[in-house]
Amino acid sequence: MKKLVVETKKLADNIEKIKSMTSSRIIAVLKGNAYGLGLVETAKIMREHGIDFFAVSEIEEALRLRSEGITDEILLMYSTANHEEIRCLLGNGIIPTVGSFASLAAVNEVATAMQLSAVVHLKLDTGFGRYGFLPDQVDKLCEALKESSGVKIGGTYTHLSSSFAKKPGITFRQYDTFMKCIDQMKNLDVDPGMLHIANSCAFLQYEKLHLDAVRIGSAFLGRIPIQNRWGLNRIGYLKSCLSEVKTLPAKHSIGYANTFRTRSEVKIGIVPVGYFDGFGVEKTRDTFRFIDIIRYLYHDIRSCKKRLYVRIKGQNARILGRINMFNIVVDLTGIEAGTGDEVTLDVNPLFVNPYVEREYI
Repeated sequence: MKKLVVETKKLADNIEKIKSMTSSRIIAVLKGNAYGLGLVETAKIMREHGIDFFAVSEIEEALRLRSEGITDEILLMYSTANHEEIRCLLGNGIIPTVGSFASLAAVNEVATAMQLSAVVHLKLDTGFGRYGFLPDQVDKLCEALKESSGVKIGGTYTHLSSSFAKKPGITFRQYDTFMKCIDQMKNLDVDPGMLHIANSCAFLQYEKLHLDAVRIGSAFLGRIPIQNRWGLNRIGYLKSCLSEVKTLPAKHSIGYANTFRTRSEVKIGIVPVGYFDGFGVEKTRDTFRFIDIIRYLYHDIRSCKKRLYVRIKGQNARILGRINMFNIVVDLTGIEAGTGDEVTLDVNPLFVNPYVEREYI
């Protein structure tokens, strides 16, 4: 048996700390099963603390929130020109993102056929290279918007590419580009609605970027790629138990590829948790600049000496050998532990398999 434990009091504390840091409206980003915490349960906790605007990355996430009685505003954060998807969004009161002329035309056509005014958020591409209108398309966009009687602008936003970086240059260049586009829209008598640009890292570091609303995701978990200077709690840990305890002789191999051999007789425990559950899983290395390669090499060299531990009866138990798909082996030297004793493991909830039960305490 294994569970992802979500400490709701710590989550509530993070929510209140974040609320105290801004007067802007908070959009709670619940993508990826609410970063692994559990979509519906997390949304309900957010609502209890006064947050009533959500954002998701999948239509299925939005529909599940609706089916569970979440009636608040929900923004789908990708642009679509698929008529069936748009009918589904508008029929369930979900706010579409419009980031292309094709999606604008499609939303307008579907909304007109449904005899309603579709509230949308416009997406501007200020340097991320994904969804969004380019800055040199703003004039044409404004013309198209004026001809789209079935569309009403609820907000306009963009996505930051480097808000976690130590140097803010790229982030503020994107901000300046975004604000120039907004001024251009206003000069052409188009109201951009609610403005939002800040994600968690930008929100924490740059108050100037709060604008009308902020989009917060990872900061709620206290798991951010920058130094945590705000006292945010780290939310979520795995709980399992020892499924077996045994003694191995000296010079005995443990795990695949024989990467670990015992030096002397050792008492070991087997924990039924592995990388299939999300333990020991990390984000892929997806940047390939020379400086990134150097950084990867540096961390690889340091990790050669790094030891991984779990907690058993308040003590650290070292992991021996590799992390397997469904289990790990731990050193029980000096720990009075037996089969069935609880084991706690630090893990990023985002990577925890959705089938693992979430326990809210």
